[in-house]
This record gives sequence, structure tokens and C-alpha cells, in this order.
Amino acid sequence: MNYSPKKSLLYILLCIIFFVSCATTGKLSKIRLEMTKPEVQSSIGNPAVVRGSMRNKYNEVIEVWEYRLFKTDNDAFFDRPTYYWLYFCEDELVQWGEAGDWEKEADRVYDIRFKNTQELQP
Repeated sequence: MNYSPKKSLLYILLCIIFFVSCATTGKLSKIRLEMTKPEVQSSIGNPAVVRGSMRNKYNEVIEVWEYRLFKTDNDAFFDRPTYYWLYFCEDELVQWGEAGDWEKEADRVYDIRFKNTQELQP
């Protein structure tokens, strides 16, 4: 078969768009709060990076994972990712969203969530 360079380029572009579109934010519809880290990984894959880990004042392990995803195929084609952070407490997903979503409310959300957790313990 004899392919023209234009047809080959078009085929390559279509393949790129198809494979890149698999990395879009549609993956996020597969996750839910209270999933474990292995469940999240099996649903949406490995994180791009683990942002950090610490023990809070209640001695609970907090870990933040970052995913680099695309909202649209156009964003994927032009490599304009959106970063999503997933917050785990004791290996369980407790919060997720675009990176920086909770900057203004982080302390208030943190205090309420962990205060309520402590109130439930005997």
C-alpha cells in the first residue's frame, strides 16, 4: 500500500487524540469518598506524584496525591492539564478536587472533619 504523508499524519493525530482522551477528567467519576488507596489506583491509575504526607494532631496519617488530567480533548491535545489533589486520611479518601480548591477553607474543613472523628471515639 502507498500512503500519502497527509493520510499518515491524520492517522497519527487521531491516534494521539484517542489515547490522550483516555486521561481526561471523566476518570474522576469512578472515585468516591471512603475508597482506599488501592481502590483509587485500580479505578483511575497511579498518581502523577505524591504531594506530601504527615501525621496530624490526632496522630492520623494524611497523604495528598496529585493527578494530572485534562478537562477536554482540546486541553489534552495542547497539553493544558488540570491538577487534582486527592486527600487520604489513614489510607481512606476523605476529600478531592482541583488543586487549591480548599486553600481558603482548609483549616476550617480540617478542624471540623477531625474534631468529629475524635468525638466518635470512646
